[in-house]
Amino acid sequence: MALLTIGYAFVVAGLVAVVTTWPSRPVGSLADIPWWSHLVALVVLVATWAPVTSQLDRSVHQLAYGHRDDTTEIYRQLPDQLLPTMATVLAGALALPFTEIEAGGQVVASHGATPQDAEVVAIPLTHQGLRLGTLRVSGRRRGDRLPAADLRLLADLARHLATTMAVQHSREQLVGAREEERRRIRRDLHDGLAPMLAAIALQLGVLQRTLRDQPDAAQDLAKELQADVRQATAEIRRLVYELRPPMLDELGLVEAIRHLRAVDGPPRTVRAPEPMPALPAAVEVAIYRIAAEALHNTSRHAAATVATVALDVSADLVTLTVIDDGCGLPAGYLAGVGHHSMRERTAELGGVLEIGPAPTRGTRVTASFPVPPSR
Repeated sequence: MALLTIGYAFVVAGLVAVVTTWPSRPVGSLADIPWWSHLVALVVLVATWAPVTSQLDRSVHQLAYGHRDDTTEIYRQLPDQLLPTMATVLAGALALPFTEIEAGGQVVASHGATPQDAEVVAIPLTHQGLRLGTLRVSGRRRGDRLPAADLRLLADLARHLATTMAVQHSREQLVGAREEERRRIRRDLHDGLAPMLAAIALQLGVLQRTLRDQPDAAQDLAKELQADVRQATAEIRRLVYELRPPMLDELGLVEAIRHLRAVDGPPRTVRAPEPMPALPAAVEVAIYRIAAEALHNTSRHAAATVATVALDVSADLVTLTVIDDGCGLPAGYLAGVGHHSMRERTAELGGVLEIGPAPTRGTRVTASFPVPPSR
């Protein structure tokens, strides 16, 4: 990979040299190549380095390892591999001539055929009140009906199957969200930071030429460069902050929530277990972002006098609750961008978000996330 990227740099330099010396060809030596062509080559390299090297890395890796690291493609293929296996195992374990799994209005797995006039039973696949699909099975012989004991067993198996489907769906959502975030970061780097660095490189070349003959102009240009470097540094910090707020690493989740900046907002209290158990990094970021958005809404819209943030952690669930004593949600309330963002963050991690009236007055935001048991 390193050789390919070095080769790309030489190719860019060579092409720029050919283009810039085309009117004066043939070129007798390297001294005939104008000095400013090196600067043009540097600008082209800075502007195209990130996307080109990223594409080269993906191409080489896929050539060597196939889709081993392409988790989006792997998870896309999972429904075609996992569910048929489960349908076959279920049919074999219960000696059923026909099993069928439907999800999203489509048959995703089927095994066997229904005997003539045999009863077909449809069992809903439900997880946390959400219907994910339907399991259909038939009697074992012609005109046969499944006994009550088998139906009870199938209902229990359907709950496990629905849980498996929900976990699989959550994984697909997580992978999709991660890939979208990667695309956003790549776009920000390519469209924001790369042109900024290219401009700095260009100004450095001008500074080098004017430093000796025009010291006053060079000094002004150095000040502009200093401002551009500060802007590039701020852009890098913004990208880092969007990946993971630094306060989570510096202060921990509870203290980071306590230090959320309140602009003309009501005083707040934060309640959490002592000590706070360790949580997955993605859950910490989601809780921090949702708490920030909920408190921001309280400051702007609630006209509240106090806000309470509570964190409750059990063996397999962590719950964030933000309550204010303000005016509550208006009649005919329609969710805005902030509420949609909170729901998306919660759904990405397989959690549940509820926004509604508080027990006495005001608004309550509750976000619950499943967490794996600690080992």
